[in-house]
Amino acid sequence: MKSKPSRGRPREYDPDEALAAALGEFRRRGYTATSLDHLSEATGMARPSLYAAFGNKLDIYRKAVRHYAEESVERRRSALFDEPSLQRGLDGYFAAIVDAYLSKEGEPLGCPILSVISGEAAADPEIGAELAAAVGKTDSLFRQRITAAAEAGELAADADVAGLAAMLAALQHSLALRARAGARRPELLGLARSHVALALKAAGVGLTEPTSG
Repeated sequence: MKSKPSRGRPREYDPDEALAAALGEFRRRGYTATSLDHLSEATGMARPSLYAAFGNKLDIYRKAVRHYAEESVERRRSALFDEPSLQRGLDGYFAAIVDAYLSKEGEPLGCPILSVISGEAAADPEIGAELAAAVGKTDSLFRQRITAAAEAGELAADADVAGLAAMLAALQHSLALRARAGARRPELLGLARSHVALALKAAGVGLTEPTSG
């Protein structure tokens, strides 16, 4: 009986850990300032191994963001949609956003998309498309949740669903910027709650006590 052909040496790295380490470098340094040497040092992988495993610098960034999204987006979506009250859903969502924008130690990381590639979007069409897609997904998520609230009778009959969704998306973008600038968790949570309350009041939504976070 012939032996099975060798499949080659096993990988000596964990892809998930490598992508998380790479994204950490992008978030701390920004896209342009992050070099392949930085990524190599952070992941513990030689540059040829990085290329072989993940592709070029933009490929590494895209795959790192995709991995991050798979790990974190479901929690935010659940916070937003599983809570019957729109206000409580938004409070939970933005609490999760603030947690994502800061490390456990309070390090100001900001958004892994908005805070990393916004400066390059105008000059690089590929990066611009990545940014536009991310902004579009955020807008769509809020429109879906607010539409559900409108159908449940939470909003005034003449409430501007699209306008409210845009306001909430703008709040998320502001939190990303403020987190990157060094704002601390309590400040960001307070800002989120006050803006959510103001936006919902303007839309005719009855408010409850804010959730903790």
